Amino acid sequence: MTQCTTADCEGDANNSFLCGDHIRKLQDELDKIPNLLEDLFITMAKLDKTAPQRHEGGGGLSTGSAMPLRYGALELRQALGLWTHANAEKLAQDQYAGNFLPKLKQLIDNATNCIDNPPEIRVITTCTCGGKVVTENPKPEAGETDSGVCEDCENYYEQTEAMTKFRIFRATPEHMQTRHALKWIRENANLSIKSTDVRNWAREGKLEPTNPKRSKREHPTYNIADILKVHYRHVQENRRSTNF
Repeated sequence: MTQCTTADCEGDANNSFLCGDHIRKLQDELDKIPNLLEDLFITMAKLDKTAPQRHEGGGGLSTGSAMPLRYGALELRQALGLWTHANAEKLAQDQYAGNFLPKLKQLIDNATNCIDNPPEIRVITTCTCGGKVVTENPKPEAGETDSGVCEDCENYYEQTEAMTKFRIFRATPEHMQTRHALKWIRENANLSIKSTDVRNWAREGKLEPTNPKRSKREHPTYNIADILKVHYRHVQENRRSTNF
């Protein structure tokens, strides 16, 4: 009679490497896989999000363009798929059977977390083909590289914060009123800057309007590149102050 190979278990394993209790536990986890695969497909294909409808010719409705896949859910589906037709009693005959239950439970926990808290997809830039370069990774810290894949041609991109700043500065419009400028920054630079910040920077002399000789009825206008430069300068100053 042999002993169960599961860590911290002293149960008897009759003609196998797992005790009866751990065979049942392993089978319970295996039985969860079919439903998880279905839920992961919904998460992977972003069917849990409905795109805005638009009217098409003939009075029909379309849900818009296809959304990019969540690759984390795709990888979990592939990993769980390897266990789909497995049987606990047969797995118990493997000399490494003691490792199967904790590994499978961790995989199932990761899948459940992915379903309950699906990763959001960020668009980091536009590909040369015109498609969106997307990633599931969190936004990198200053100086770190951001990377993603084009959802159309599947080209891989790496982009540093410095490259992003240069691209934004080069393409920024000029002579815009504060609310229009901040809207442009939100939509194109993915930054949220408050109008009070702009007013404070102008009052402190850090930001110069492009129409200094305006009348009292006119609103001040700014170059967006100037707003961004002041913003990044403040971000860097705040980071330095928090390091002490």
